[in-house]
Amino acid sequence: MISKDMKYTALYWALRFVENQLDVHEKSYNGYKVTIYAEKHYVDFGEKIKNGRRFELNSHKSFVVLECVDRLLTQGYLPEQIAINDFFDIYLETKNGSVGIYCEAWDDYDGGIDQDFADYEVFYTSRLVSGLLEYKGEYYSYGFEFHFGVGLDEYAVNISASSDFEIQGSELILYKGKSKTVKVPEGIKTIGASAFWNNVFVEDVILPESLERLGGDCFYYCKNLKKVNISKKVWIMGNNPFAGCPKLQITNESPNFILENGVLYDKDKTNLIHYTISNPQTEFIVPDGVMCLGKHCFYACNNLQKIVIPESVIRFENNPFSGCEHLSLESHTPHYVIENGVIYNKFKTTIVGCLNGSQIDCLRIPETVSLISRNSFWNCKGVKKIFITKNVDRIGYNPFAGCENLIIESENDNFVVKNGVVYDKTLTHILCATDKAIGKEFTLPDGITHINRGVFSGCKSLENIDFNGVTYIDKSSFTNCVGLTDIYVPDTVTYIGEWAFAYCVNLKKVSIGKNTFVDKNAFNECPAVIERRNRWKI
Repeated sequence: MISKDMKYTALYWALRFVENQLDVHEKSYNGYKVTIYAEKHYVDFGEKIKNGRRFELNSHKSFVVLECVDRLLTQGYLPEQIAINDFFDIYLETKNGSVGIYCEAWDDYDGGIDQDFADYEVFYTSRLVSGLLEYKGEYYSYGFEFHFGVGLDEYAVNISASSDFEIQGSELILYKGKSKTVKVPEGIKTIGASAFWNNVFVEDVILPESLERLGGDCFYYCKNLKKVNISKKVWIMGNNPFAGCPKLQITNESPNFILENGVLYDKDKTNLIHYTISNPQTEFIVPDGVMCLGKHCFYACNNLQKIVIPESVIRFENNPFSGCEHLSLESHTPHYVIENGVIYNKFKTTIVGCLNGSQIDCLRIPETVSLISRNSFWNCKGVKKIFITKNVDRIGYNPFAGCENLIIESENDNFVVKNGVVYDKTLTHILCATDKAIGKEFTLPDGITHINRGVFSGCKSLENIDFNGVTYIDKSSFTNCVGLTDIYVPDTVTYIGEWAFAYCVNLKKVSIGKNTFVDKNAFNECPAVIERRNRWKI
């Protein structure tokens, strides 16, 4: 089941549903309306789509069905051609015959076999990755089988590349090399999300003529990257692929994007994707007509002191202004409320973000707020105290990472706060911790099994951590904990997530039990010697 914490508003926006009423998202297809009731977890597909008046959003598979129906309607199929079916997930009538579409969650997808209950059959899955919708499937017709989707081609292409490139199909999954100039092989159609993430060696990337898709965050934190050209066939990209690249100057040959004075938009200038960090201007007026400020689009643009936001903007994606330490906003959009540097949605039910330069001695969360979004107070060093009021029922993964001067208090039954550290009400998960609250040494309380995502991120004073009975260390849990030098991970820990100890630059030694699974990049930019107890060293 989809939990109350998972309203999937990022997916709804990726499909271009708009929240005009609280928790009600709508989209029109040539006048035909589909409505998502987010809080109640169902979709009303309208009267013309058969059996679709109340479709429950209660599983990952159900979101694949939603995305597939949206794709069909967007491609011009009429709603009366579509049925939500008990046997097939979607039944489509076309002039060439009937099509049965089986949908699966991405991780469950393994294709299928021809069941011969329709003229044509499709096995389909999709997912949202770093702002980019990916899909794949198998299509059966009269005994013939075709594969389609991201990184898949009907006819396999032999792409010649060195071992520095990890390639699947026509997708570059990861670049592992240390070259200053990187020429991406011809034949690559997709650069996957985070493919060059934090590569400190690369300075110039030459993209191939074959390229069609840039995954979200694909060049994130490439601090020495200076040149990237968006080639002619690129037609879609995910969340700001160029965030955190302070030296980068982009050039663009694609007609699907507009680059003006170092600002990158989609071709309609409705989405602002990237603002060049080195731009010397201190003020920027977002053009009228822009509807969305993309994730991290202004990340670390410290020259900016003022941004003017027009009435046309209806969507702030995750942290568009993060890392802008001197920034103020002049906002004319009715879709957001900004008070004392804190950004709320128009209903004031969600805290969307907080400007990094905000100086707040004490913030009492408004009683209307039910959600504190992930990363919303990231690196806000001027925020000193926050009261979590009684109506908050959701906190995204540590919204307070890097808030080194912050103490948290609570009058909320959904969360337990002890000495400024936030736990869930069952006292099995630790949710949020700040540098000031935990100091140099910290022992996880008895009963805590999960360290949630980003909990200790940016706790620079932390020198010693006792994991006690913890079993799960989630993604980015201890990033930038520069005070850590020696860690003993007990045998109780079964999993250490991606980026868990990234950028712990003074960490010299880590001892891990033989059965603990360590995910990729868990110790990225970390000099520690990793020792496996009762096992070889890695």
